Amino acid sequence: MEWSKLVGAMKVSQSMMKAYNDYIQGNECGLVFKAKYIDKRSFPSTDAQKLGQFFEYCATGALPAYDPQVPEAKVVYKGTPKEKLATDYERAYASAEYFKSLVKALNITILDVGVNADTDTMSGTFDVLAEWNMRTCIIDLKYSSLVDDKWNEFGWHKDFLHEKENLLIQGVHYSLLAKHALAIEDVDFYFWVFNAKDPRDVRIFKEEIQEDRFRIHEVAVEQVGKRVEDTQANNAWKVYPSLQRCNDCPLRDECDSVQLIPSIDKIYF
Repeated sequence: MEWSKLVGAMKVSQSMMKAYNDYIQGNECGLVFKAKYIDKRSFPSTDAQKLGQFFEYCATGALPAYDPQVPEAKVVYKGTPKEKLATDYERAYASAEYFKSLVKALNITILDVGVNADTDTMSGTFDVLAEWNMRTCIIDLKYSSLVDDKWNEFGWHKDFLHEKENLLIQGVHYSLLAKHALAIEDVDFYFWVFNAKDPRDVRIFKEEIQEDRFRIHEVAVEQVGKRVEDTQANNAWKVYPSLQRCNDCPLRDECDSVQLIPSIDKIYF
């Protein structure tokens, strides 16, 4: 059954909400936010992102949402009889094979992968839409070296996950999309977190969402959408240049506000 829908005009995704929160806190430059979410520019993937994209492609066959090309694996001893996948890519491939074996062992029926869904105000892409234990579910795949990290905001230690809104907002967002875009009234949401350091290790988390979370999120989506539209209409994007941020920024060669030398901070004693 084909569940996918094309995403139309700019809508609020869960990644946009996270990026906007970073922007208003001064941790993301407004020009970068605008380039990504208004101008729809594609930036080069980091090494970690490339590895995650390779894992997901091997696991599901779905192409990356923002760069729909087959991820290229890194190889060593290229062009020689010893040519093979680099060690981190070998682990990613092994994790993808483990995912497939778990799907079979747990009697999961995959309905679709790379599912684009949207409403008038929201958008998102589900990694996997499936039936499991006679229920429709969304499975979001993560490939992370932080599976046991307690303190990193992207860490997946189970004892601290309930505090990490930036991670858990995805389950709320996608559950709402399933309801309003795909007419699936009652959907389960799972994170499957594969350990980038050990292909035999995966953590499966089912997100149990309280009803008031949905109402709060819908209000937040509306607010973010309105603020982004207002800022764009008034061309009021704030820049937050810093040496470290600008050094790594893909806009550095075209930006008038780029910082190329260290700033001098005064210390009063």
